[in-house]
Amino acid sequence: MILPTPHPNSASPARDSKRLAVCGALLAAIAALTGCPPPSEISENERGYNDGFAEDDRYFEGYDDSWLTEGAAPILYSGGEIPFIDDATYMAGFWDGAFDAYNDGYFVSYRSAFIIGFSEGYDNGYQSDYPAFFATDVHDEFLHGGFSDGYNDGFSEGRVFGAFDYSSDPPFPPDWENAFFDWEDIEDGFIDAYLEDIGIGTGEFGPVILYFWGDDPNTFKSAGRSAMRAKGSTAMLRSASKQDASIQRPLGETREAELSITPTTSLRNELPLTVQTTWLERIQTANTLKKTGNVSRRAVTPNAE
Repeated sequence: MILPTPHPNSASPARDSKRLAVCGALLAAIAALTGCPPPSEISENERGYNDGFAEDDRYFEGYDDSWLTEGAAPILYSGGEIPFIDDATYMAGFWDGAFDAYNDGYFVSYRSAFIIGFSEGYDNGYQSDYPAFFATDVHDEFLHGGFSDGYNDGFSEGRVFGAFDYSSDPPFPPDWENAFFDWEDIEDGFIDAYLEDIGIGTGEFGPVILYFWGDDPNTFKSAGRSAMRAKGSTAMLRSASKQDASIQRPLGETREAELSITPTTSLRNELPLTVQTTWLERIQTANTLKKTGNVSRRAVTPNAE
């Protein structure tokens, strides 16, 4: 008997611990009664999970809730309203699958916005007078995982990479795609950029607080920055943002059309953008990136002193 395993992006300790406990107990009972390995069949709980996870309507409910959450406006995240049943029934599995589908959609919207913001922040930061740009650019931290939150988080990380690449001696050619690969490169432990002359960087050296898959912003927003920092290291949060095939679903014509635009200025200022691809093309590029540069070139962190 095969019982459902936690979704690879799962961040729900209660759901995961329940599954592990039920799985262990049932497998032990089967082994004791038969003396043989458990048969390879699908349980009612797993069947329910598969059915709940397959619900595209739930996935796009999460995506749209993130997309429509703007600035400090009311949070639309409703994943916390999905029932949690602490047993191994079909309905318990169904709601676990629905929970994962909703949070996949919500997170895909956040991450897509992060990619867009990163590309435009990099574009703005890649300039000779970047200290003046940073002096007036303000990072707004919304903490809710909505599209606007993802855009601002990505913009603030990307601007540092852009300025770092321009200020290197000699300057690196502008390449937001390669910079983003560095930022999200799990296998090499992530690459952070740091601007010593203005004392700001990415990751723990900057103002950005990343949204973590499955977190309910309705419960942690009031706690603010200290609570979010306590949730774990930057590396742990970034590992949740690394995309994989299981989290992606076709967006459909309407949602793709919303992303098929090429703004001439960013959402944060009126500086002209040089990036020529659409938002959708940038998202697609980031989801299929292969490293082309030197991973060690941005391994810059501030002195410990």
